[in-house]
Amino acid sequence: MKALKPKKPSLIEFTRKYSNDEEACYDFFWNVRHPDGFVCEQCGCTHYRKITRHRVSECTECGHQEYLFAGTIFQDNKLPLYKLLLGLFLFFTANKGISAAEMRSHLDVNYKTASLLCRKCRILMAEDNASHILDAMFYESDVIYIGAKSKEPGHRGMGTTKQPFLTLLSTGEENKHPLKIRLVPVSVDSGENINRYVSSFARLSEDRLLNTDGKTTYNILKDRITVNNSKIDYNEDDHRLFWLNTIVGNIQNQITGIYHGVSRRDLPLFLAEQEFRFNNRYEGKSLINKIRNCLSESFPCSRRLVISVLNKALPQFTPACV
Repeated sequence: MKALKPKKPSLIEFTRKYSNDEEACYDFFWNVRHPDGFVCEQCGCTHYRKITRHRVSECTECGHQEYLFAGTIFQDNKLPLYKLLLGLFLFFTANKGISAAEMRSHLDVNYKTASLLCRKCRILMAEDNASHILDAMFYESDVIYIGAKSKEPGHRGMGTTKQPFLTLLSTGEENKHPLKIRLVPVSVDSGENINRYVSSFARLSEDRLLNTDGKTTYNILKDRITVNNSKIDYNEDDHRLFWLNTIVGNIQNQITGIYHGVSRRDLPLFLAEQEFRFNNRYEGKSLINKIRNCLSESFPCSRRLVISVLNKALPQFTPACV
């Protein structure tokens, strides 16, 4: 019998706790910044008072003030605390995703604000993805192409103008029990890039198995892991890349169905979002703690900085460079 996914935090529970309670919302973000209690950055004192209306904690010894969002991705946030927290909750707990248009309606904000909030949530997810390495005895990998169809005649397969992404899936058994996935933009589908990224994102050894679809570019890994890159008949019901193709197909459908078209510039963040959702599908109610962890490890990130980095960095985009 298939195991049921743990129940996520309910919207009813969330609104009961945080709706119309500015202090509770303040405490959520304050605990992100001070998980082990307040310690003054200037004098080391542990006594403080909150100035909630200004979103500031003030040391009672030296008077040093610390802004609630200083040093985090929401350093310049102007949204009311409840709206910001609700936006985070809705985005992180959505099963497949939530568009900026939906976020605008839920939070009663303008589209520009909703779009920036969604983008920052994706950056938080991408940062969390980057902190994990796949560790299993069995892997499945392929290079996929995502994006609009080419308008130029004759572009097919590896000649397409779509954005290539390296996909790497870890499984509990060969072709069974999918665990976690990585989705990485690559400039070119080459052996050099495959060696670079697979080596960075997965633990390799000769007793582990990597299944691929026959691309000779994976042969570069044969001295580090057992590679099975024979041709696959995709008409078979249980071919060697069944789970990888199923998961990637679902991800592509979710991006198309929910967001109705994504620019090439933003595509890495949208895939990072889907990677995070798949890898954290069993988190259940601990997703709230996941939000806290993502925020605590975040960095200041203005709208202008986000756009400039996305414009410059494809396809070598990595969230840490923002």
